[in-house]
Amino acid sequence: MSFNIQEISILIFAVSVILVYTIIKVYNFIRIRKIQKRFNKGRKAEKAAEKILTKNGYTIIETQKSKSLLVTIGDKLHHYIVRIDYLVKKRGKIYVVEVKSGDKIPYITNRETRRQMLEYYLAFQPRGILLLNMKNKSISEVRFQFESITARWLTRLLYFVLGIIFTYILQYFLGEGWK
Repeated sequence: MSFNIQEISILIFAVSVILVYTIIKVYNFIRIRKIQKRFNKGRKAEKAAEKILTKNGYTIIETQKSKSLLVTIGDKLHHYIVRIDYLVKKRGKIYVVEVKSGDKIPYITNRETRRQMLEYYLAFQPRGILLLNMKNKSISEVRFQFESITARWLTRLLYFVLGIIFTYILQYFLGEGWK
């Protein structure tokens, strides 16, 4: 039995299509399994996080709390959602909790983690952010230190008033008393 070139070309094309289709299906299957494993790992970590938080005296107010934010770029308004893992309370103070279970991510020295914490801080304005590292089951409080405009003006006003008082005292001692 002999095949002509056209039949061989069709056969090679068909095998190639089947091979590419199979590779794509296997790749998608593996990718979906990785996503499912990561999702399940995150879900287990968050359940364990609830126990750690309550054991450390925090009361869980809300889970997976979302907040809608707006940002303007140029003259165009953009809407996006920020979602935190937990909103908790301890001794009357409100904290946002971010649960991290990865190898590299759980540290504030990680740029993505730091940016995420800053976004949460600006969106929810809590007393602090709690970074719950599920790797070593530790809770770290993250507080961003910003010099407020009010504090800057109060400091300047204080120095100005102290300067006036110092000037009057100096005038009193160098001069003939109060005039």
